[in-house]
Amino acid sequence: MTTPTYAELSTAVRRLMSPFSVEITPREAAALPPLPDHLAAGTAVYLTFLPHQPWGETVAVARAVREAGMRPVPHLAARAVPDRAALRRMLADLTAAGVEDVLLLAGSLTTPVGEFSETAQILDAGLLEEADIRRVGIVGHPEGHPDVDDDELSRALLAKCAIARARGFDLHVVTQFCFAAEPIVAWEQRIRAAGVDAPVHVGLPGLTSPARLLRFGLSCGVGASLKVLRQQAGGVLKLATSSVHHPDATLLGLAAAVAADPRSLLRAVHFFPFGALVPTAAWAADLRAGRFEVDDRDCLRVTA
Repeated sequence: MTTPTYAELSTAVRRLMSPFSVEITPREAAALPPLPDHLAAGTAVYLTFLPHQPWGETVAVARAVREAGMRPVPHLAARAVPDRAALRRMLADLTAAGVEDVLLLAGSLTTPVGEFSETAQILDAGLLEEADIRRVGIVGHPEGHPDVDDDELSRALLAKCAIARARGFDLHVVTQFCFAAEPIVAWEQRIRAAGVDAPVHVGLPGLTSPARLLRFGLSCGVGASLKVLRQQAGGVLKLATSSVHHPDATLLGLAAAVAADPRSLLRAVHFFPFGALVPTAAWAADLRAGRFEVDDRDCLRVTA
């Protein structure tokens, strides 16, 4: 793999940031400032699924996001769907609220509440097409999953891609958030070699506190790149007391891989702001607009 020039690296950063998306929880939506003040019209805003959250809250927030000029992308957790009739009603609720995209995931419930236990069953049920939802995201795990072995994750990803291809879905993969580029790039190369051709939207943490990131990373099973976060922050004690983490080192690593390999599936960045939507959106907008430079420490410095 050749080393990209400065111009190629800068172009790749802007390319990854151009379609950036963000994720919020329906519960925090009411406390957020007006989205159009911080996000460009048409930005994809993913709505996290939380166990035991009333479905009506997700629908209401999706409608509000659409009315604000954004593109709502609700999470739809298979294990929380009782049956086909309920799924049909849920999809009807979403389309009535202006939803055209969903992110499918198994969900965090250990025991399914009904007949669905995995994403592929929702994808293959025929009800997404019936609701005229064609843009679908699924979840990728570059650093594995605490409850599923890597071979099973690979088989499931290939199966979902095959279903999506057969049914004509516009499919993309959204990864869990990571703190280092290396495991993401290695995983992308593996899945591409195995036959996956769906674009990958890489999950990155927003500009929140490293202490919060450490807590979420441990709970989500993020592995190798969590060690990198500790190293970048100068150890666990400094990590716990630092104010803001910028994912610039990870982004630069991803951009270098994209610039060096035109076949890369890495196409966009998806931010998990963890309560820091406003600074995350501002930073992302500066990078998308090219208002940055790479300093002599290989860090992104906003020049706005």
